[in-house]
Amino acid sequence: MGKVEFNLENVQKCICNTCPVQANSACAKEKQMKVQEMMPKITAGEMALEAEMIPGLYCAKGKTMCEDVDFEKMCQCNECPLWEEYDLSNGEPMGYYCRDGTAK
Repeated sequence: MGKVEFNLENVQKCICNTCPVQANSACAKEKQMKVQEMMPKITAGEMALEAEMIPGLYCAKGKTMCEDVDFEKMCQCNECPLWEEYDLSNGEPMGYYCRDGTAK
């Protein structure tokens, strides 16, 4: 298992923005809207991609800063393309990276 890199390619593969855990999070929705606005500048290289601006890719960057996520909802990390690509089923934690931190 490799460490998941925080980069634009992995941000684009990430499915955290569709996860039930943060589906009703006003904080995550606000961050996602800002990312969508900034993405053209990021992809053009006019703006740096920073971890704190992305409401996702928790397997690479660690726990969420949003306090209104619902950890009672079902995690979908195992459905993400990065799960298989980085062999995350053989690491720790086993999902809920938004709650438990980066993949190791």
